[in-house]
Amino acid sequence: MTCMTGLRQRNALDCEMCKLAVKSADGDADKDTNDIKKDFDAKCKKAFHSIQFAPRECEHYVDKKLDPIIKELESGTSPKDVCTKLGECS
Repeated sequence: MTCMTGLRQRNALDCEMCKLAVKSADGDADKDTNDIKKDFDAKCKKAFHSIQFAPRECEHYVDKKLDPIIKELESGTSPKDVCTKLGECS
């Protein structure tokens, strides 16, 4: 049971990080990818500061998951659909 609870918490965290990433990346066509990454990393660490492993998770999210989010937005995927399409939210 603990494993399932941990998995649900992990999935919820991934979903919230994805939503935050979409907010960081959407709406400012003048931002380059590095600016988006810096902006997300700062917002992520601030939003999830109470979680012990959050700084590491935020950096991992920047390195592994932010580029696909940006690509989805650039290809015209609606911001509200990006996280579901990428499997971060159900």
